[in-house]
Amino acid sequence: MVRIVISITFLCVFFFGTSQETKITIRGKVTHLGQALPNANVVIKGTTVGTKTDAKGKYNIEVYPGNLLAFTYLGMQTIEVAVDGVNNVLDIKLSENVDELDEVVVKKRKRKSQKELLADYPTNTNLIKSSWGIMDKDRTSYSIRVIEGKNLMPAGTDFLDALLVWVPNILIDRVTNPLDPLVYLSQYASTKVPVIYDVDGFVYEQAPTFISVQDIERVAVLTRNGAFARYGSRGAGGVIIINTKEQTRIDELGVKRIYNNSGLRDSIYDQLAIKPAYVPEIPDYIKEYSLADTEERANQIFENQKTRFTDSPYYLLDLSQYFKDTWGDNKKSQALLDTMAHQFALDAIALKALAYRYEKLGFSENALQQYLAILKLKPRDAQSHRDLANAYDEIGNYQKAIHIYSRYELAVNDLDSVPFDKYGTDGLMTTERMNIIKLNAGKFFLESGSMEESTSNPESRVLFEWNNSAAEFELQFVDPEKYYDSWEYTVETKEAELSAAILKGYSSKQFFLDDDLKGEWVVNVSYFGNGSQDPTYLKVTTFFDYGTLEQRKATKVFKLAGIKEDSYLCRINTDSKLFIE
Repeated sequence: MVRIVISITFLCVFFFGTSQETKITIRGKVTHLGQALPNANVVIKGTTVGTKTDAKGKYNIEVYPGNLLAFTYLGMQTIEVAVDGVNNVLDIKLSENVDELDEVVVKKRKRKSQKELLADYPTNTNLIKSSWGIMDKDRTSYSIRVIEGKNLMPAGTDFLDALLVWVPNILIDRVTNPLDPLVYLSQYASTKVPVIYDVDGFVYEQAPTFISVQDIERVAVLTRNGAFARYGSRGAGGVIIINTKEQTRIDELGVKRIYNNSGLRDSIYDQLAIKPAYVPEIPDYIKEYSLADTEERANQIFENQKTRFTDSPYYLLDLSQYFKDTWGDNKKSQALLDTMAHQFALDAIALKALAYRYEKLGFSENALQQYLAILKLKPRDAQSHRDLANAYDEIGNYQKAIHIYSRYELAVNDLDSVPFDKYGTDGLMTTERMNIIKLNAGKFFLESGSMEESTSNPESRVLFEWNNSAAEFELQFVDPEKYYDSWEYTVETKEAELSAAILKGYSSKQFFLDDDLKGEWVVNVSYFGNGSQDPTYLKVTTFFDYGTLEQRKATKVFKLAGIKEDSYLCRINTDSKLFIE
């Protein structure tokens, strides 16, 4: 609990004797990240007297000086403010309620089998049985809410009304067809796609209103990203998953049932996993080069274009690639990159895209220069320090890389409001620093206090980096057993670790692929834009035998331009150790 006390000792003593004499009205606004919080609770602590904020997050309440006001909201930290009789306006900013750990221990977590999850089901209320297997709320990267049937009130027309208390963003349409209600999750209502239902492993398009509240053992609401990942376009509006008591009794009797509807799984997999590859929208200026049958003609087109388009760094980047790939003109390609570096020296987003290009070409020194420039432009962003450290590592300057990592950690702990690795936000830096130390043990001197206990990680690591932190996208992973999982980076993401990472200026994410699942992993992407007409460059690096002397990596850079959902990005085979675009 966070307590803010706005008081002066003299005033506290003074109002202690007079606090019961004259009431005052306190007013203000309750917000979170600059957004108003409607229906937040404002209560005089120790009493039942209180009020709620209105739709604009505003409130007013009569109190005595000396009273303690408690501001609460579901999922947020409680803030208590002492009323001093001087400040009649109290604007409160609430933050997410994140448990702080004194010590974080990273352990290799074994993936539980469906049989083990089924055994845990009676006592673990975070588990829900679905046609895609038993899902664990604690291990999914998307939003899922699980409600026990005993907590549903048997009131209203059917079980849908009982869900309203627990899932207030549900909209029930009983007017269009009274016998077949349609249910929408309000935040996705614009899609006009109703939810679907997964009952004991079988999927229904229509609401199973024949199920009574008393027959429900457990129910879960899976929102769009997770629903789309597992159920395809049919799940775009969300999924309500229902486990009945009767099926639970059958399971407890030991009747063999695999919560993995393989027929449904395979049919959906055929539709979802084999996706068209993501192809960025082709700019009009590139289309003009289709008329060039010789490099001389291509140069003429370039001369005609450059006064129109050279104010765009991505024009120069595209043309550099065009002249290299189409005509093998490395000299002109490099000249265009040099022009971009000089002309857009104050554009950190463009410089990072340029650095990705240099890295792809194997020009590590050129990439290093761009990362040095970016650090000067964005010295507070953790990503700037991390990128520079790794750029030094790429050219073999391990000591410099470790120095940058250590210097950043010390500076953050001394100056920043979010200490190093709080909420696990700097796990990427910790992982990469320790890997450099591990692979180069004995080659350089370590600063005092920089050595840490090494943690064993899975052998296959995938690192995603993007040049524009305003980009929004979702990654979908299909493992060798054809199960889905997803991770999203959007402005609506509520995950505490991701929110803190955004605050620190990170634009990267690492994943370790399960060592027990050897074979081909498919990575799909949905891209939602970056708020501008500029493309986003996504760099994907796959490491095999990570942390060993046999470690090797492969890097691919994808240009994301044009909003597209559910597209194939790449494949990673952890058995043959191949990274396939």
